[in-house]
Amino acid sequence: SSGINAEWPLRPGSQFNIIGYILIGCIFLVLGLKLKTDEIKDALRSGHVFAIAIISSLFVTGTVVAGITGQIPFDPMGQEEKISMFGPYEFRIGLLLYYTVPCTITAGIVLVAQAEGNLPMAGAVATVANVIGCYTTPILLKIFLADVEGEFDIAAVLIKLTLSILAPVIVGKLLQFIPGVPKVVKVCKRWISVVTSTCLALMLWMKVAKAVQDEAFNGVKWQSLLLLIAFVMMMCLINVIVNTFFSALLCMRHPYVRVMILMVSQKTLVMAVTLVQVLPLTLGEMGLILVPCFVAHPTQILIFSFIAPQLKQRPYDFRCPKFMPRRVIDLCEWLNQTSEANVPDFENNTVVANPAAGDPDKVEMRAVTVQPTA
Repeated sequence: SSGINAEWPLRPGSQFNIIGYILIGCIFLVLGLKLKTDEIKDALRSGHVFAIAIISSLFVTGTVVAGITGQIPFDPMGQEEKISMFGPYEFRIGLLLYYTVPCTITAGIVLVAQAEGNLPMAGAVATVANVIGCYTTPILLKIFLADVEGEFDIAAVLIKLTLSILAPVIVGKLLQFIPGVPKVVKVCKRWISVVTSTCLALMLWMKVAKAVQDEAFNGVKWQSLLLLIAFVMMMCLINVIVNTFFSALLCMRHPYVRVMILMVSQKTLVMAVTLVQVLPLTLGEMGLILVPCFVAHPTQILIFSFIAPQLKQRPYDFRCPKFMPRRVIDLCEWLNQTSEANVPDFENNTVVANPAAGDPDKVEMRAVTVQPTA
């Protein structure tokens, strides 16, 4: 009967979202099973790089996007007729959401590996930023959307994120201490990636299908999608400029510069989709909010895939200008004295990347020892 169908959790229009939280739990349980905390200890040896990478990833980009999108004439919230070439107001919320989430995890690490950057730093930044980002992203959205009419209970959102993201990550990490679990995770790595991809795909389907059923996409102009792509390309350029500036300011060596540009400049789709699950419905149609995320994610991966080989071929170390006082120069050298110690050995080892089954944002890496020829 219609009453039974209305309560079916996977029905596109259903408000019963327990399935969504189960899918989120599966994704972050897997993240906890693969979480490596040893990289954080290595990264703290270069604490200045670690700190500025976290700050840039979590706060700088979102603030820039908030300032720019605040000047763009999107359609007003709740307006059924789509008039603006830039699209509905939900597009602005989607851009803010995507650019306030932390940096991407696996895709960023793979690009850093391809560019021969500092892998321990990349892994540590991705891990810590994604944990902290569970709390900073909703708070930033609350600040940036202060002028939006609608109830936004920040405490309720943070509680939901703690239970649906942080708790599964902790459980997954604790499971690593059970004998045999790490070995099983390693052996079943590809199948685990398939499970994660399936969970993410189901979450996307539930949100987009409901938006289609509610006719939320009616009237959205194709020019709006082209403008979204142009905006994402502009933000990629801004991110590169900002993180290059931070690299020059701290006189970073090229392994860290590659982390700042390739890892910190990108954003994670998984966290954005997860946050859409817990955001209040009063912010607008969630399917429309996800559209900028769909557009931004593959665009940024494509752009930075072209940048990574260029960084590998053209290594550049930022050094303190000679006209600076000697104490400042000595401080710069001291801050970067561990750079060489943390650089992976690419002369005798090659990092090989294999696309994970069905997941464009997850790539498996393995180290292959190369025997020197006589």
